[in-house]
Amino acid sequence: MVRTREARRRRGQAMVEMALGLLLFVTVLIFGIHFAEVGYLSLKVQEAATSALWDTTSAKMHELPGRFTHVENAIKQAGQHATERYEDFDGRTSRHGRPKIVQVFTSAEGLSVTCEEEKHLSFKPSNSTQDVYEDTGGMRCTAQARLAPIRIPEHFVDRGQGALFDVPHYMMGAIPVCAIGRPHPGNGNKKCRGAYALLLDDWGLAGEAESGECKVLDEGNCGNKPYYDSTELVYKDHVKVDGSSEKLAKEIVGESPIDPGKFWMSFRGMDSDFKEKEHGGDKDPNDWVTTPGKKSPTSGYKSSFEARGECFLGAQCP
Repeated sequence: MVRTREARRRRGQAMVEMALGLLLFVTVLIFGIHFAEVGYLSLKVQEAATSALWDTTSAKMHELPGRFTHVENAIKQAGQHATERYEDFDGRTSRHGRPKIVQVFTSAEGLSVTCEEEKHLSFKPSNSTQDVYEDTGGMRCTAQARLAPIRIPEHFVDRGQGALFDVPHYMMGAIPVCAIGRPHPGNGNKKCRGAYALLLDDWGLAGEAESGECKVLDEGNCGNKPYYDSTELVYKDHVKVDGSSEKLAKEIVGESPIDPGKFWMSFRGMDSDFKEKEHGGDKDPNDWVTTPGKKSPTSGYKSSFEARGECFLGAQCP
């Protein structure tokens, strides 16, 4: 009989200890899941802001020579596009009509991305190319959303007779989340001020109109007129011909066979093996390299071209 009573006492003690332990375990489990969801969704807010920046870099930035108004349009559209794409906090799905998502213990809604010009970022063209290129500055983007706890009781054994805890279980309401930093009060609402910034436009040749070749005899009617016109602007800003050589030629032979200040340009790419092949009518085959690349006399250009691979973005081919 004594042993039976002792066994029952021990079993009762174990049951009490388990019940008390479960109170703590359940709370830790609930808040562990909730905080994990808050962390995941906060990263999605950050991702939405940075995606707006990187996606904008693929937009059309300019038209050579000297037309850079496309940058403004790209920045204006960036925030709206990112907001639509991350409406469901998942940029892969782009599901519209889901402004609020619900997870186990957390809900999320109101994700918005805002982008604007960032003039503190600057990369000015050199004096020799200031008539061709323009310092477009950069852009800055921020994002914000509202997270809120759900299915978490505000009170848990903290009220009434037999209460075990002195404070409420959970009293926090909606959580404003920013892509970077913390929200600051503004006009009665908490707004995100921190932002990610990125310098825009590398002034490179882009698009079909700027990807063609220029044969030396085609002059301004070549297949890459934007590049031709841009180069001619730089040439005319720096080449000053006083006419003495032309005058001398006319005095000796009666005429000048060519305008000494005339602009000539040859731009040949991979399709032409980087060589100009126009024949001038004499014995010279006129087979000469005009563009840095394959077989360039400049070792840096030659080695860089030879190091290129055929796989996407220069990645190592499998």
